[in-house]
Amino acid sequence: MQINKENGDLSDNMATTVRRRFHSRHGNLVLLTNNSRTASRNEPRQEFNNGLVISKTVLKDNEIFEVSIDKKVETWSGSIEVGITSLDPGNLEFPTSATGLSEGAWILSGSTVLHNGEAILDEYACDLDSCCIGDHIGIQRTQNGELHIFHNGVDKGVAASDLPARVYAVVDLYGKCTQVTLIHTANMVPNNNENSSSSEAESDDNHGNREEDEDTEVEEVEDVVVAVDNASVSLPSNDALLFHRRHGTLISIINNGRTAERGNARDEFNNGVVMTNRLLRSNELFEIRIDKLIDKWSGSIEIGVTTHNPDTLDFPSTMTNLRSGTIMMSGCGILTNGKGTTREYGEFDLDDLAEGDRIGVMRKANGDLHFFINGRDQGRAASNAPHIIFGVVDLYGMAVKVTILEWIPPAAHAMASFIDHRVPRLSYLRSLAQQELPNVFEAGAWEWTDKPHFHDTCGIHAQVINNGLTAHRPNAMDDFNNAVVLTNRPIQTDEMFEIRIDRIVDKWAGSIEIGLTKHAPQELDFPSTMTNIRSGTWMMTGNGIMHNGSPIIDEYGLNLDRLRERDRIGVMRKRNGDLHFYINGVDQGIAATHVPSNLFAVVDLYGQATQATIVQPGDYQVESPGIRIPTDDGTLRFYHLHGRNVKISNNGVRALRPSATGEFNDAIIMSNRALRDGERFEIVIEKMVDRWSGSIEAGVTTISPEELDFPSTMTDLDHDTWMLSGAGVMKDGLMLNNSYGLDLDTLHEGSRIGIVRLDDNTLHFFLNGQDMGIACTDVPSDVYAVIDLYGQCAQVSLVPPTELDNHLQHMNSRTDSHGSVIAVPGLLHKFHTVCGSNIHLSEDLAVASRVRTFDHAVTFSSKPLRSEELFEVKVEKIASQWSGTLHIGLTTLNPDDISEGQMSLPVTANSLRSKDTWIVQGSQVKHNGQIVKDNYSSALERLEVGDTVGVKRYPDGSMHVFLNGENLGVAALDIPKTIHAIVDIYGIVESVGITSSAVMSLESIKPPSISSSSEEESDKEGESTCSIPVHPIHFHNNHGKNIGLCNENMTASRTASYNQAVVISDCPLPRRQLFEVKLEKVTDEWTSSVKIGVTSHSPDRLGFPASASNIKRGTWIVQGDAVFQNGHKVRTFNGPNLDQLKEGDTVGIMVDGQSNLHLYVYGRDCGIVADHIPNPCYALVDLYGQCVEVSIVTEELGAAGVPEEKEKASFENGLKENTPRSLFPIGGNGRVCEYQNLCIRFKATLGLPDAYFETNPKFNKCYCDPCRKYQGTSEYGDQGDPLQRYTRPFGWCKFAIKLHCRAETLNVFDMWHMAYHGTVLGAVRKILDSGMLLLPGDITLGGGSPTEQSNHLNEDDTHKPKDFDTKQIFVSPSMKYAGCNVYSRQQQFTDPKTKRVCTVSVAFQVRARPNSYTMGPQTIGVNHSIDPYIENSKIEWFTKERSAIVPCALLIRVE
Repeated sequence: MQINKENGDLSDNMATTVRRRFHSRHGNLVLLTNNSRTASRNEPRQEFNNGLVISKTVLKDNEIFEVSIDKKVETWSGSIEVGITSLDPGNLEFPTSATGLSEGAWILSGSTVLHNGEAILDEYACDLDSCCIGDHIGIQRTQNGELHIFHNGVDKGVAASDLPARVYAVVDLYGKCTQVTLIHTANMVPNNNENSSSSEAESDDNHGNREEDEDTEVEEVEDVVVAVDNASVSLPSNDALLFHRRHGTLISIINNGRTAERGNARDEFNNGVVMTNRLLRSNELFEIRIDKLIDKWSGSIEIGVTTHNPDTLDFPSTMTNLRSGTIMMSGCGILTNGKGTTREYGEFDLDDLAEGDRIGVMRKANGDLHFFINGRDQGRAASNAPHIIFGVVDLYGMAVKVTILEWIPPAAHAMASFIDHRVPRLSYLRSLAQQELPNVFEAGAWEWTDKPHFHDTCGIHAQVINNGLTAHRPNAMDDFNNAVVLTNRPIQTDEMFEIRIDRIVDKWAGSIEIGLTKHAPQELDFPSTMTNIRSGTWMMTGNGIMHNGSPIIDEYGLNLDRLRERDRIGVMRKRNGDLHFYINGVDQGIAATHVPSNLFAVVDLYGQATQATIVQPGDYQVESPGIRIPTDDGTLRFYHLHGRNVKISNNGVRALRPSATGEFNDAIIMSNRALRDGERFEIVIEKMVDRWSGSIEAGVTTISPEELDFPSTMTDLDHDTWMLSGAGVMKDGLMLNNSYGLDLDTLHEGSRIGIVRLDDNTLHFFLNGQDMGIACTDVPSDVYAVIDLYGQCAQVSLVPPTELDNHLQHMNSRTDSHGSVIAVPGLLHKFHTVCGSNIHLSEDLAVASRVRTFDHAVTFSSKPLRSEELFEVKVEKIASQWSGTLHIGLTTLNPDDISEGQMSLPVTANSLRSKDTWIVQGSQVKHNGQIVKDNYSSALERLEVGDTVGVKRYPDGSMHVFLNGENLGVAALDIPKTIHAIVDIYGIVESVGITSSAVMSLESIKPPSISSSSEEESDKEGESTCSIPVHPIHFHNNHGKNIGLCNENMTASRTASYNQAVVISDCPLPRRQLFEVKLEKVTDEWTSSVKIGVTSHSPDRLGFPASASNIKRGTWIVQGDAVFQNGHKVRTFNGPNLDQLKEGDTVGIMVDGQSNLHLYVYGRDCGIVADHIPNPCYALVDLYGQCVEVSIVTEELGAAGVPEEKEKASFENGLKENTPRSLFPIGGNGRVCEYQNLCIRFKATLGLPDAYFETNPKFNKCYCDPCRKYQGTSEYGDQGDPLQRYTRPFGWCKFAIKLHCRAETLNVFDMWHMAYHGTVLGAVRKILDSGMLLLPGDITLGGGSPTEQSNHLNEDDTHKPKDFDTKQIFVSPSMKYAGCNVYSRQQQFTDPKTKRVCTVSVAFQVRARPNSYTMGPQTIGVNHSIDPYIENSKIEWFTKERSAIVPCALLIRVE
């Protein structure tokens, strides 16, 4: 049978159905079934390759070898690969994938055609990676030697030509594709016996392939029907898609039928239905662009398909009213015939789209209906969609105007791209000429005469400046992506394209990305990030390489995320097709092979990277080692060899961890020489970040820097090293003493740490000049100081010994009006972040540079200056083309007032009039622009690089200016006390760096007291009890359209409807600060209720959706009993359901120091609901449904948002009572938990010191039956590493114990196991006094000694194991076991309030270090199961290690 390609007619020949099989030899993970017609890949979720199968016989000419995709998994990237090979599978050594066939193979991988592993066509008309389950893929070798690929019966065109006559079909079950089945295809074989016989004879003579005829089953089939898309109906025309002339009553069609607009849009929200003028074809995209939206109505555009003919349809007011033949996307759901079939579909909500966004719909050939948002396929919305469909759009609510976009079919687009991209280019002609006429056009004869520049067409957040040499992201603090820039021409072979990073910000994660792409800047639809491009692109991102959006190398070269300002990155395509990247001129090796030529360089200014400049080899000088490494003059410095995440600056005096919020380790630094006996190596902490646990570590080692292979952390040094980590002294990684007098984890900015080895071989540590005692003995001489900038510690500087001695001598004599102060060596001043528009601040706000012109360069000190505090800068760079020079002085202007929008920043310091300002300008002194002193000093007019200029206010109110350390005398008088330094980097001075140190109160650098070091977390269920400053928070003026604010923005009310009522805090939510709201008004008119959470969006830039759950990025919301992240439900929890809250109830959120989000209800911590919360984040409240009005709970209502209600003092029975209100009111109606109050009254009778317990009652918890039911707490939990099961102490009341600071350092609450220890009343005080559980025979503080409990493994117990040592500590993960009368003896108690006699028991909740205890069976002699969640054989734990058990709460049970 033959097909006439011009008219599609079939010849009268009979079709034959050919049944083929896969060859018995295949990839080593393939399993053949179904008589070798089905192939599947074993272990599809563990392995992605080794799934190669080949046809058993040679393909006949024009035969289609077709498979159906049966199964896919989403674990991997990439999918099925198909093609042909001339190699005999019987003799083939199978590679891991089809692309590894390196001889006689033509393979389609994704949309790229490869010949022998090398790409010959980048964008073929079929993309195999997008194929779905059920799709058919066919392979055909035509009689003229061409390779064709078929997708669902549609010929996708020529993939390759000049194929050999004898080829086999190849199918690779790669990546997502895990199973395929051969299907019977109607092949066009002429039904002519003579021709057939001669053909078969010829085949046998030429190839000797008798097996082919034996293994190929041929069945005659008559009346073959060839399925053509929509062939059974009137086929859609090829006319352009337009809107139909008939439409909804408020619609106007303009722009030749391409644009539809709803009239009277502010008065009417419906009757805006429009349809296409013709039927949609299968695989045809109907796409529209939103041109206009109005912010009045709720709801927005809806789009879909319908079988209704627009010529006869009675158009409804809204399309969702149609009850037949209609599939619509509305909001984030799918409606079929007006009823919801999919509640949450895709990544986007149509109600949240903005003007310019695109929406499309397509019916695939297999009947699946897909929607597209801005070109991104949202997945299958419906299956078995009808063939006869029209496109339909409903301009509903906010949507007013849309335009149909022209769609180019993939095959036409590929051909157009091939022609448009390659033919017109000079590079293409050049390469063609070199290939065809190598003798005329020798390699290198043609070169680009112009250097590459950035093209003006770039991402929406990027801007090209500096004549095309520089690209930057102007609003770098507000956005982190959409900043892709490309070169204006392709990069030549062996041409280095290199850029220099000019500017970095620390706000975001990730950084610059660079690579090559075939896409020209004029034709690229710029993505948010270049790694989203799926064709013709190679990118280096982080330390990995990606090709077409998929990683091909995970560990390659240095990590781009760790590069800093002035670092250089380059890319080059070698003549052999290899791709190389360069960092600071160093080749990182081969990143990819077989990379085609004529590619554009691409740079993505992502995340931290905000500006980059193209550089040529002559634009920079390679620094010699002598420039970076100070000469060895005997002065102590940091050595130039260090951990990979450290930067040494300031001539070896300062060390910092550049990516302090993204990296916490790999930051070890060492002294440049060995320490002398008695010599103090001292550093000052300059910067800390509130993100990680743990902090700086310090010590000494005999290992020289040249010999050390720097590990990730200092504790990994396993020989010849003595160090202090937290409060633990370690030698070679092993703990010697865990309670040294100095705890490094408690230090703060400004703290000084010293290390001294004395001649008696002892090692001492110093804090702020005070010797903390001997840490180690027998420390050899010639040791190097070693510091680890770990965790929270991000930057330190060395304290010069001379400065240190001088300050130590005068510490007690320096005073002023502010009290005792000292200048802390190394703790440099900083510039304020408020500065002129031409200023760039770097080096942690210590260097200010003017980036253009000569003005708009005013800077301020970051804080007000104290009396006699010198603020000094050093001239770093001069620009001689300007006149004028630096201005310096003092001002009463607070830069924070400018940041809050209260006033604007002047062009120059001289023009500042709004606040009292005194400046020295050249030889003149001016006050508010008026000259008050002339001829002050002419030296300031002749500043040079290296000169220092400073300003100081003395106690008598006089201002003095210093030049190179020399006091130039009184410049002005009567200067107020509260002043900032002001420096105008004007005229010839282009850059300055701060050289002066800050002044601090002596009290702020005292060693921590015992009380301060005892503040700890009370439990995993609570938070840190350390004092956190509370920042006032209000609602922001930017909010949902149905919100009204009052009470100084402390109260928010919903004014209409049930949604559009999202409010956000006016400032970021500080870590460990509770944000809580009270429900002031609730209605039962609606369902659902308040939603609360956090978002990383700034309130100034947030586009408020109808509901907080619809925010698609950087947002975590608690709704009902579920948590939503970026609009998707990620989990449910067992705590209170927010939909059940009543008027007067409170709900809040808090982000702890580990970036975990906690939910609070009635002031009670309900646990962690989300983790990895970014900083900064803003509190978000949605007054949804039943919730009509909320108010922010202020500090006056208590730390937890619930007032601590004090009962009247009662002196009955000599007991003074001070009982707090229960923090968990039952039912939210204000009633208190009487059981908890009863336990509190009993605890008061024990006379236990308050200092042993947490002062904040929110860390206490009641487990009585009513509280348990309301909380919804489960009966058991899993805790520690590895996880260990425990049961909760139902029926008991918990009182949290204040723990030592080492508990957090040891990660007790996250890593240790939960257990319980039953005891008697007389032992409670003894355990609290010692801080640990006691072994039998231990001597307590009072002189007593605990004894073994009766009925527990005594000498006469028959169930005691032989030779078992009973002098151990016993605990249990089961409260039912630990709280039984054997361990927790009951005692009578008379309630002083009710006079009722009760029985009471006590126990301790403890944490047990993993692997420190032994599990054993129950030893109380029972025969039944004690706890349904803990096996009797593992219910008792025992250990002799006292420090392995930490009591964390006292438990009381009253019956």
